[in-house]
Amino acid sequence: MSRTLRFGLFGYPVKHSLSPVMHGASFRSLGLDAEYLCFEVPPEALAERLDACRREGFDGLNLTVPHKEAALALMDRLDASARLYGAVNTVRFDGDGLTGFNTDAAGFLEDLSVNFRLTPERRRVLILGCGGAGRALAIACASRGAAQVFLANRTVSKAEQVAADIARLLPDSPTEVRVLPHGADSWAACCRESELVVQCTTSGLHEADAPVLPQEAFRPGQFLYDIVYTRRVTPTMGSALAAGAEAVNGAGMLVYQGAAAFTVWTGRAADTAAMRAALEARIYGAG
Repeated sequence: MSRTLRFGLFGYPVKHSLSPVMHGASFRSLGLDAEYLCFEVPPEALAERLDACRREGFDGLNLTVPHKEAALALMDRLDASARLYGAVNTVRFDGDGLTGFNTDAAGFLEDLSVNFRLTPERRRVLILGCGGAGRALAIACASRGAAQVFLANRTVSKAEQVAADIARLLPDSPTEVRVLPHGADSWAACCRESELVVQCTTSGLHEADAPVLPQEAFRPGQFLYDIVYTRRVTPTMGSALAAGAEAVNGAGMLVYQGAAAFTVWTGRAADTAAMRAALEARIYGAG
């Protein structure tokens, strides 16, 4: 008798996640006996909980804030994607240990290309937030030939580290990488110069969150990609749209990174149409 495949998500917090809705739709569409659970895992418990899932026979995990970078040191092996992007968002449990992957960047680039016919190539790109996802997407934009990548982070040293990592990992890249000083004025001025703005902070996850940048920071002709997906229109999207820019949330990135993770775990292609439909029904159905 075949067993139930077991997958899950570690995060802190994680209650906002719609990954179970998305993966559940793909499981049903493909006729798979599988479950996907969410686990609130504080940072100090990550190693212990990873080991517990290994002992309990899990097949795979996703990792979200704040675990993506910390997980690097806890893997037995790292896929080339995790080594390049410096973060793990997907874990596969093999017979001899844990293998870490990063599907965030692939999901982001796939959504831009498939749904918006857009690539970072030859564009000025502003990355807002240089945590695990921001770092991965900054490297992805540089690797895909962005003309310039501007890095904005509240802790400037973190942005400086990402810039150093890009120089180390992509020594032949023609992309100019600049670290911005912390401050609304410098960020807004750079934003107005940028063609693609990628919002990678957690702003928007909570009801009372303010936009990362005001309306005055945006202009027509820009494209804002906000990786937060739990609202139809995030606060930062609201600023961009009010200024006449195009703006989307991270639902597409979630679908494509999840589909890539599913393939890592099972060797099969996920049903991305079913995943997207279930995700949008939940987000948009809530108003």
